[in-house]
Amino acid sequence: MIRYALESMQKLPISTKISYGTGQIAEGIKTRGFDFIVFFYFTQVLGLSGSLAGTAVAIALIFDALSDPIAGHLSDNWKSKRGRRHPFMYGAAVPLALFWYLLFFPPEGLGQAGLFLWFLTFAVLVRASMTLYHVPHMALGAELSDDYVERTSIVQYRTFAGMAGSLGVIAFGIYFFFPETPEFSNGMLNPAGYSRFALFSALIMFGTIWYSAYGTRKSIPSLPIAPEDSAPFSVRSTFEEFRIAWANHSFRSLFVGFSLYAVSISIGQTLGTHVYVFFWGFSAEQISILVAPLALGFVVGVVLSSLLHVRFDKKPTLITACLVSAIAGQVAVVLKLTGLLPDDLGTEAFLLVASFLVGTGAAAGVGYTSAGSMMADVAHDQFLTTGRNQQGVLFSAVAFSGKLGSAGGHFVAGVGIDLISFPLQEDPASIAPYLVTRLGLLSMLGAPLAFAGIWAYTHYRITRQSYAASLSDAAIP
Repeated sequence: MIRYALESMQKLPISTKISYGTGQIAEGIKTRGFDFIVFFYFTQVLGLSGSLAGTAVAIALIFDALSDPIAGHLSDNWKSKRGRRHPFMYGAAVPLALFWYLLFFPPEGLGQAGLFLWFLTFAVLVRASMTLYHVPHMALGAELSDDYVERTSIVQYRTFAGMAGSLGVIAFGIYFFFPETPEFSNGMLNPAGYSRFALFSALIMFGTIWYSAYGTRKSIPSLPIAPEDSAPFSVRSTFEEFRIAWANHSFRSLFVGFSLYAVSISIGQTLGTHVYVFFWGFSAEQISILVAPLALGFVVGVVLSSLLHVRFDKKPTLITACLVSAIAGQVAVVLKLTGLLPDDLGTEAFLLVASFLVGTGAAAGVGYTSAGSMMADVAHDQFLTTGRNQQGVLFSAVAFSGKLGSAGGHFVAGVGIDLISFPLQEDPASIAPYLVTRLGLLSMLGAPLAFAGIWAYTHYRITRQSYAASLSDAAIP
């Protein structure tokens, strides 16, 4: 028999939501770190070719994505006095922090092959460690409450803490660890800053994971437990659980939409630091400041999402937010490429980019919160339909789709850098204008995929009314 805790219908204490949400900071640092810091570090500072860097991240992400359903199935069926999710959350903290730190310290004298293998090895280890934590953590969020609106609140805390915290860490690290020097006109090209950033961010990852696990421990007695008759773990049974989940129409809609939209986002974020440094000519200090409008917008979007979910349904909210995010993220680049913005704008260009980042962040906050809340509804719908507590499998599938998309985005960005013949380890002032134009165009490749992902979301079926009806039907003896 499967026990499903009725206690989770109650409102959660704010302290529990804060503790749970804080755990997202570690995942955010890893994701934002790979996008803003690691890819730039290995290509522009260490000199690894874009194709090899993109391939290393893509392989690591594919390995990571394939391990997500395994982690989800393991935690769905784990039996311990600390429940199904918490043992994995505690256990992943140390290896994750250690592997993340070592990623930034390849031995000197490695050639292209050596750098590639170092990058690939530790990218895989970092992501495998994160999978053991993040999939159970995401599944825990779906189990803390069954209330339609309360779930949005839980996702808000997770989203707010994850984005604001991780962007704060990135901004703090860039501002304090990458100052301009006489030798390096742009601090992002200074190798010395990366070792300090590695230690700082690794400690934050470790601390936030343990705080999240410890702070949510009181909820363990009221959480669902593994079925008594669960079969022994096997890879085959894991993917059989995924096949059962795939039969859910709304799950398929979110899975495909996540995958396509993730490719789009990944292309833009992977090339983000390149675009800031070479296309816009921003300093490291300016880049760190640009995190503020993005985080501000994101926080506004997260807060706004609950109000929107009261007035509107989640599906149209998600679709509208994704449309706004996809368009706002490209406007400034398009204006410059079409000559509507002079090349010598300077501060005005910085303010323009910052203003669009507020809008992009707000739309992303609404979209991310809506998507997470919708997947929690899918998990509950799946339980009512099949009698299976598949939160781990379903949320591992979310991570799976996002990582497949991110793998594609990193690969496209890395190969694209080489295809446009963009130079490595060069002073920004020495880059030819036509190469800068190519970089801008390359950063926009994800837009069509974003719109394809939005189209997939239109096939999502769960509404407020259908959710309420399913609960009523379940309550009938």
